Amino acid sequence: MDKLTKTKVAGIPEDFQELSFTTDGVTLNYVVGPDHGLPLLLIPGQMESWQGYKCVLPELSKRFHVFVPDLRGHGKSTWTPGQYSYNICGDDLKRFIQEVIQKPTLVAGLSSGGVLAIWLAAYAPEDVLAIISEDPPIFSSIWPRIQDEKLMTRSFKLALDILGKPGKRDVEQYLSEVGIPVEGKSELLKIPSFIIKAMFFMDRLNRAMRPDSPYDTPFLPYNLRAGNKFLSEYDTDFSRATIDGDLSRDFCPEDALKRVKCPMLLLRADAYRHGTWGLVGAMDDKDLERVVSLVDDLQCVQIPGGHEIHLVRPRRYIDEVMKFVDHLKNENKLP
Repeated sequence: MDKLTKTKVAGIPEDFQELSFTTDGVTLNYVVGPDHGLPLLLIPGQMESWQGYKCVLPELSKRFHVFVPDLRGHGKSTWTPGQYSYNICGDDLKRFIQEVIQKPTLVAGLSSGGVLAIWLAAYAPEDVLAIISEDPPIFSSIWPRIQDEKLMTRSFKLALDILGKPGKRDVEQYLSEVGIPVEGKSELLKIPSFIIKAMFFMDRLNRAMRPDSPYDTPFLPYNLRAGNKFLSEYDTDFSRATIDGDLSRDFCPEDALKRVKCPMLLLRADAYRHGTWGLVGAMDDKDLERVVSLVDDLQCVQIPGGHEIHLVRPRRYIDEVMKFVDHLKNENKLP
């Protein structure tokens, strides 16, 4: 049984605390570990709560003072329908650093959290030591381009149409409808219905037998169990804001990247372009070239596999974070 299977969604990691921070009428739930070094702020992606980092927290907390918030609209943080944007969420995190962490911080984020890491480096430079941007859709999630990225738009629209319905959320139906492109075919490859039915039969059985650990269905890998939780609890208006353009309103990725003067590590997962569905992933090769041309102090690492690197390849994620920080210390770029 590997680590991704053994880690539980339920509970708080040893020596961590779950707390809350209120700013401008919004309460952000967060977990914080023991003070073992430089502060490290981990920013989850869309549809992810702090538990997304749970597989990497024990190792990272040996060397850093780790903070992981639920963004507004996620986990136990306040829902603010109609108030989701990179600028709004970035300002939340700027205040979090200034009022909770209270010192310049290493910042790492996944996906939209990776865009927010860039936002902080650009617009709160005095609060940021260095950033790690994990597969950020820094151009592809920006309106109007996102309209042309059919796979990305479909995923968020499905969440809005299925998970956003009133009443109990039908995560089973949502997972039945998602799919992945296949080279040379226009139809998406979906999860076979018998697998979905078996998964959710086990899920219901687990909930009945272990109500204190409702998402920890035996034998399923951690990313699937945690993903079930995330889909069940986030505000789907965040997805609406993404495809309607509210998320990227008044945010210019080129301007933000030009303003990044601190060291930056870009972790890029697999990506390619499909004839029907457009970008499969977060960044195509041209996006990568644009980032390289705009950021001076940049390291790029290509990591084969899925978008959520810290979830599906936690050991590799930890290794890259440690390697980056060690390099910066050797160059006297970190205290």
